Amino acid sequence: MISFILFLLSVFCIIYYGIVIAYSGLHTAFVGFWLFSAVLSALAAVILQSSFYLSLPFIIHLIIKIVTVIILAFFLIILLKIISTSSYPDEDADYLIVLGAIVRGEKPSNALRERIQTAYNYLSTHKNTIAVLTGYRNSHAKISQGKCMQNELRKMGIPAYRLLVEDHAHTTEENLKFSRDFMTQLDPEVCIISSDFHLYRTMKTAKKYGFKNVKGIGAKTPAPILIHCYIREIFAIIKSYTH
Repeated sequence: MISFILFLLSVFCIIYYGIVIAYSGLHTAFVGFWLFSAVLSALAAVILQSSFYLSLPFIIHLIIKIVTVIILAFFLIILLKIISTSSYPDEDADYLIVLGAIVRGEKPSNALRERIQTAYNYLSTHKNTIAVLTGYRNSHAKISQGKCMQNELRKMGIPAYRLLVEDHAHTTEENLKFSRDFMTQLDPEVCIISSDFHLYRTMKTAKKYGFKNVKGIGAKTPAPILIHCYIREIFAIIKSYTH
């Protein structure tokens, strides 16, 4: 039964790899995970049916099962932390930090477009808030992520004086660290916009870099890449534990 489930998982991973590529492109970060998982699942299915595995002592089978349950439980705990992070779309703020995402040419990716729309919704109802739009110029882009967001928000009617561009940050840590340089108040009220799956790590990073009065606002993750983004974020959080 478990071997059959693993075989189905392998097939799903291959199909989902194609979906992510079709929606977000071949250069989507972490997309190779799905091919690796497909191979690993298929290999595990074969091993579980092999005479070698079936001949192993009961205690070895038990240890393998216990370790598997512990790993899955660890992943589940992280997932629950991500899902349970609250969003505060109505919080008043002096500054709104909008984290960047991939730009292609001069156009925002689907994930970045969701963040831009969320930023517009906030700025259009909080007239005194200044936005810091942060993100470098990624490969395959003609302009920085910050500049792309500024261009789109200006088209939507937000005046330029409310849109500050930070275009050097490559990581979440740099996004937040560099954005502080644009703030003239000592401890301003700050809201940070990122994708909903990224909010948990964003808020932890913000507190690490000294943001005291800070709330998060989650932008919707496009449905076709929802699973991909949450799985990638789990591994990103695990990686952050080692720093």
